[in-house]
Amino acid sequence: MASEQKERAVRPITVVKFAGAVIATLIGSGFASGQEAMQFFAAYGTNGIIGCIIAILLFAGMSGVLLGYGFKHKGASDFSAFRYFCGKYLGTFLEWFTILFCFLVGIIMVSGAGATLNQYFGVPQIVGSGLMAAIVLLSALFGLKRIVDILGSIGPVTIAFLIILAIYTLVVHGGGLADANAAVEAAGDSVVYGVGSGSAWFALGAFMYVAYNILAGVPFMSEMGTGARSRKEAVLGGALGGAALGVCALLLNLALLSVFGEAVQYEVPVLFLAQQISPVVGLLFAVILLAEIYNTAVPMVWTVANQFVDEKQDKRKYQFLIALLCAVIFMGGQLPFGMLVNLIYPFVGYFGALFIVVVIVQMICWRIDRARGITR
Repeated sequence: MASEQKERAVRPITVVKFAGAVIATLIGSGFASGQEAMQFFAAYGTNGIIGCIIAILLFAGMSGVLLGYGFKHKGASDFSAFRYFCGKYLGTFLEWFTILFCFLVGIIMVSGAGATLNQYFGVPQIVGSGLMAAIVLLSALFGLKRIVDILGSIGPVTIAFLIILAIYTLVVHGGGLADANAAVEAAGDSVVYGVGSGSAWFALGAFMYVAYNILAGVPFMSEMGTGARSRKEAVLGGALGGAALGVCALLLNLALLSVFGEAVQYEVPVLFLAQQISPVVGLLFAVILLAEIYNTAVPMVWTVANQFVDEKQDKRKYQFLIALLCAVIFMGGQLPFGMLVNLIYPFVGYFGALFIVVVIVQMICWRIDRARGITR
């Protein structure tokens, strides 16, 4: 039966759907705001372009592997990509660490909302972040899953908007790419590097960028693979989605490099790109970005709370935990958005890098075993 499943024809529409789901899973306000592309690619000048190519390959490979795992092990009693690749102890640690990451992402989201409202509307950071924290609290308390489901479609809209902004910026300011390295050097201390300091760190920056994104997406992407009709379908969908996200990061990086001297001054660089087209486009993107932030923040709070308390068994304790989480997220969200991205994502990236390295080593070992006739 398993061999029959593998023989089934690949459905192109399903591959595209999986690709879209991968993009929706991995994209967040850090990506949509341009802060990630600025720190992990553009900060390294034109070397960051090579970094984007590295990211495309890594995203495609890891996404394909994770969806392939999901298909191969759907229905398994112990369904965990972390434990499958990393073993019982390291795998369990990474599962719990990912929960911590979800909580930290909630803080970044609230800070990002404050930065967006401050940059476009001039609203104080504490007011903007407080408003988002309150909306997240109400949504989490009352289980407004329908709203989150509706806004779940914002991912493809965000990607399309980012691509349009990037291409427009390149058409108008593409000549700035020739002076990108000089602009990065002239920016001096204003430049915030994802890892390391200086253009020579571009490869590590790209690797760490993929690492923290993939770590957060492991549970979702492996679950996604269970819906495939064949392993090839799952792998192709994952690879296409990962590659597409990397290509979008490349376009965004090129756009930011073309106007680096100005973009580096903003907490939300892509909002700056949108405002360069017109105030209306800037407003539209601000709304899209806030919806993206909301759509990321609420599931993060749910994920953390559900890990400790079952809402159905003890609703009062669950609501208290939700309120506590949102209070801490609000306080943490008063820190500058760019600083949080720079502190949290590289920190998480080290653990994501460990996961990627283990996966690569395991796959090499398993391939050698298969060549020797040993099956796993």
